[in-house]
Formats: sequence, C-alpha cells, structure tokens
Amino acid sequence: MRHGVKGIWIVMLVVFGAIWYTPSWSESMPSLGGGDGWINSTPLTRLSLSGKVVLIDFWEYTCVNCVRTFPVLRRWYRKYGPEGLVIIGIHTPEFTFGQIRSNVEASVARFGLRYPIVLDNRMVLWDRFRNHYWPSEYLYDRSGRLLNHSIGEGDYDDMEARIRSALGLPVKEADSGEITDFPMDMTHELYAGSERGTLPEGLAVGSSGNTRRFGAGALVPDQLNPRGDWTVSGEYVAPAPAPSGARPELLLPYHAAGVHLVLRPLEGGANRLTVLLDGHPIPRSAAGGDIRYDRQGRSFVLVHKARMYDLVKHQPFGSYLLEMTPSGAGPAFYSVTFDPH
Repeated sequence: MRHGVKGIWIVMLVVFGAIWYTPSWSESMPSLGGGDGWINSTPLTRLSLSGKVVLIDFWEYTCVNCVRTFPVLRRWYRKYGPEGLVIIGIHTPEFTFGQIRSNVEASVARFGLRYPIVLDNRMVLWDRFRNHYWPSEYLYDRSGRLLNHSIGEGDYDDMEARIRSALGLPVKEADSGEITDFPMDMTHELYAGSERGTLPEGLAVGSSGNTRRFGAGALVPDQLNPRGDWTVSGEYVAPAPAPSGARPELLLPYHAAGVHLVLRPLEGGANRLTVLLDGHPIPRSAAGGDIRYDRQGRSFVLVHKARMYDLVKHQPFGSYLLEMTPSGAGPAFYSVTFDPH
C-alpha cells in the first residue's frame, strides 16, 4: 500500500528519502482541520490537545500492513490513554469505496478501534503532514513538538519507549518480541486495475472501461494471470459476460505464507468466489478467516462488503498456486497482499 511495508521499501526510503520529505524534529503538529468527518470523537484541534502526548497514525482499512499494527495501537490506547496519550487515526483511502463513511465505520468496529478517527477523503491531512506511507506514525510531546516518525510495521519497542518518556514514565527495556521480517523473495503487492495493474509481460492491463479476453498462456509467477473475459476499470477488474458462458478465472502463482484480497461486491448483493489452493480446496488449517465451505467441501469467499478478505494464513513460506473463479458478475478485484508468516 503505497510503500506500506518495511524490508525492500525501507531500502528505497534510505536511498531516495531525500527526494521526499524527512520530518524535522523541531516541527510542531499540523492542524487537524479540513477532514471529512470524525468517528469515535468530536473534532479535535491543537488547542484541545494542548498538554497531551499525541500519536498520529495514518492508515487505510484495506491495508494489511496497517491491520497488523492494530493490536499494538489498541494496547497502547488501553495502557497509556489514562496517562495522557491521545491516539488519532487518520484514514486516507486508497480506493474510491474507502471514501464512504459507513465502510470505514464498519471497519473501525470490526478491528475494535476505539480511539478518534478523522476521515481524510481528499488527502488534505496526508498532504499537510507531507506523508507518503501507510501505515505511518507521528509522535508529538505535550507542547506539540515532533518526537518520532515511524514508517511501516515494526519499531514498536522504540516507539513505546518514546511514548513512555514523553509521558514521564520509566522507560523499560525492549520486551515486545514483535519482529516483522519480510523475505526478499516474497511476492509484492499486486494491483488489478488499469491504473496500476500489469500483465505478466509487464504490459499495462488496458484502458479503463474495456472488456478484454485473456488466453490460457503459460503461468508467470508472482503475477495475476487472468483467463477469460474481464472488464477493466481504473481501480479494479471484474468478470465480464462471455458469449460461451465460460467463467473467467484469476490464477496467482505466489511466494508467501498468507494471502489477502481486496474485493467489492457487484450487482447489489453478495458474490461468491470459489478459491482453490494448488488445485484443491484450501485446507482448513490454512484457511483465512473469510473462507467458507459448501456441502461438497469446496472452499469459497462470500463477498458482501467492500473490504480486505483473508484467504490463506499460516502456511509454511513457499510457492503456491491460488485459483479464483467468480460465480457471476462479481466481485470486483482490487489488490492482493501477502504475509511472510
């Protein structure tokens, strides 16, 4: 998600960071005005936050890297909120459906986020903070001065130590044991739409709004390999009616331990998506939280909301083939992300 993970991206940050923005530790917290509404709180201002230690978290509800930080943020909220820490999540959407307040509210409830959330649909706050990443955290002291800026997952011990110091609490030795390691050969995030999607040969998916037929060529690893007829839009691809009645497929040879798919239902109802792993139903031991099984033992996902769906989890890191077959006119496919463990 726009440089959402550490590992390969952090190397790029070190090399090219000067091209973008490196925060100055003397800077004060920018204004929080200009958003598109608040969840869990009335609008907060620098004046109302005066004397508080503030942690700003830029996030996006379909970003798996953001989701993996939530347990830490929830723990800090419970532990340090009574001590004077205010956590504010700034939700800057990646996809158009992320601008719909009810979608964000459903995700806030689903992930158990009880701290204030401001909606940043027009990227006003994203630009004001000169932010470039999901997730990205900014820690400010009681006078509003920037203390720390953390990008992506990890660095939890260092951030917690700085939070404790800002609150005037004793700084404990690092003991979280939370280490995020991304193998260099893990499949990177993949996008399906014409704006950022690519074919295995590296060619652009095609102009938005076109219907395209994809043949059964050789599978290319670490890429979405479409088969059959698909309608291509800027942010997504969706199954298109075929004269022969044949169902289109998306085949994905990948290297990882887990898989997440961003989907949106079409035609106003739930869409069924059959999912196979290496030609067989996904083993129950490896099934993500959104996998279901019919009476014949076939594994599928029922897409009823625009969000990220968990397909595969906790497999040994390695090479696998994911086969996805929609049963009707939906769902719309946006992006795929992967887990290292």
